[in-house]
Amino acid sequence: MHMEKLFHDTFVEERDRVWLTTHHLDGEAYRGWMDIRDNPNMDLSAITWRWFKELLMSKYFPESVKRQMEKDLRGLRQGDRIVAEYEREFSRLLHCVPFVVRDDEDKACIFEHGLQPPIFRFVQSSNLQTYRDVVNRALIVESGAADVNERVGEVGSTIRRAYAKLLKKRTFRLRFRLEGRDDIVKS
Repeated sequence: MHMEKLFHDTFVEERDRVWLTTHHLDGEAYRGWMDIRDNPNMDLSAITWRWFKELLMSKYFPESVKRQMEKDLRGLRQGDRIVAEYEREFSRLLHCVPFVVRDDEDKACIFEHGLQPPIFRFVQSSNLQTYRDVVNRALIVESGAADVNERVGEVGSTIRRAYAKLLKKRTFRLRFRLEGRDDIVKS
């Protein structure tokens, strides 16, 4: 993928991509290329960039690895991560197996199903069609949930303080009644 980016950014022609890539091969990959290059039955001028990529992918990225990565992607769950961390991991896996998703809507659906259930319910009910919209909605829902939790925490601590004060007052009254000093307690 690094080479693809380089070719795109530097406007390398299709016909030059194979030769530039083979220059960067090392070890077993380079020896494999040498076997192809030295084969007298091989027409080197007929090697296209597409064919070369498919050759490398089939040799160094077998179907079993692709299937496992697809399974990993479809089984990926947000868990206790924040949405941004889950999205990074999802994107990293998807980068390795882009063929797993049919289109942007499918990508959005796979991502959506890995969200934590409370976030998933809000996002799914929005019926969003694009991956970017689903990610943005999940981030908004997560942010809103954090805000609600913070507010509930503030209300909860106020209630706890009021309850503690009430208990203290009742304990004070009860203590004086037990001591027979009802005249001190006025209500």
